[in-house]
Amino acid sequence: MTSIILPFAVSNAIVAGSLYGMLDLATGGPNSNINTNKILQTPWICGSGIGGGVGYIAPNYLYGPIMEKMYGLDGISQSMNVFMSYSMTTELSVVTGMVAGLLLHPMLYYPINGIQGQKWQYFSGTALCITSAALAYVYYGRENVGLPIPDGSFIDPNKVALVDSILRYNNNTDKVETYSLEREKFIGSSEQCIEGQRIADISRSYTSNSDKVVFDDRIIAFVYNWWDVKAKDRYPEHIVNIKSQDELHQIQNSMTYTDVAVATILSADKESDNQANSKDVVMNIINNLNAQNEGRQGQLKSTSFRQLEDVTVAIELLLTMKKKQLDQQSTTATTNMHDDDALRQTLEQFIKKRYPVLTLYTSDEQYKDESVESQLKNAKWRGPEYSDAINRWTHVHEKERYRTWRNRSLVVVSGILLSIAGSLLHR
Repeated sequence: MTSIILPFAVSNAIVAGSLYGMLDLATGGPNSNINTNKILQTPWICGSGIGGGVGYIAPNYLYGPIMEKMYGLDGISQSMNVFMSYSMTTELSVVTGMVAGLLLHPMLYYPINGIQGQKWQYFSGTALCITSAALAYVYYGRENVGLPIPDGSFIDPNKVALVDSILRYNNNTDKVETYSLEREKFIGSSEQCIEGQRIADISRSYTSNSDKVVFDDRIIAFVYNWWDVKAKDRYPEHIVNIKSQDELHQIQNSMTYTDVAVATILSADKESDNQANSKDVVMNIINNLNAQNEGRQGQLKSTSFRQLEDVTVAIELLLTMKKKQLDQQSTTATTNMHDDDALRQTLEQFIKKRYPVLTLYTSDEQYKDESVESQLKNAKWRGPEYSDAINRWTHVHEKERYRTWRNRSLVVVSGILLSIAGSLLHR
């Protein structure tokens, strides 16, 4: 409520200060004699007179413009003029001002004029310091105060990065951290993501039953909710777009598969026992993410990563081929482009069939450096020798062919057995 009162208080102070200053000058100012000074000390003359002037001038001429200036309340001046045109409104405002001036005059006179024989600093200065400190506390010294707005209609600009955040495995620190989709970078520990989702849930509840929007500016949120719904059209840059939980889950799921693939490739590049170590890395990431996601959507199953090793072999060969092609272009070397294209398409289909949500290339990125290619480049991954990568892929490809023929054979055999069983049953 203090924020609503502020424009009226400022308007009253401007009028009261101006009227008191003019009256002080009219009575001689600092050189006024005893008789004229009594006018300033008389509550029913000075206090009531200035109060009545404030009650007339401030609402008619200052409340509207100052509120428009401070809070962007377009049209409030016109509304105030209509309100003040009602019968008895001005009279009531003037009488209220006179009564208030009469009561406040004895309290304000001495802080303004001081006490005879006392230095200004000892009384008026002290009173001014106390008043200024009280106002600073009321308007700036308390948390979660300001213009009254519905819960969820405003998000602090410092918290906007947390709202659209996900839990993601950071291959640079080997930890599960909060990744901000808005800033496109890691911004801290996993606890920040939990805080961001709590804030987002409140705003989702606010917007769930209507076509309302959320702002990162409290004043605009106040204007939008209590005065002018067209504020969202005038300030689109201050609207906070909050993704749904399903959308965040899909993005987190995609990045998880991508990050796990990168972690597996990097760990295999460092360790001699690639297979055992890659499995340990995958299980460690899954367990960490599930622990942070406990009780929320996004639990991972280790069975979803059973073919990860084969997929990373395909990724290694694919990126090694890309590096080899770039090296050949820089040295004007020639190669069989047709064979390379065919193998590239086979590898891409193999990867996409098993992990369709994985982001492979930099050109496919929706968020900066999320792809396998970008992360490996940033990690200065050198990759295997081309011949080694081909040999590993040949082994995976033969294994995949064996699986395919085995499955087809099982289907054929099952069909024959079913036919024989059906014939026997009909005899």
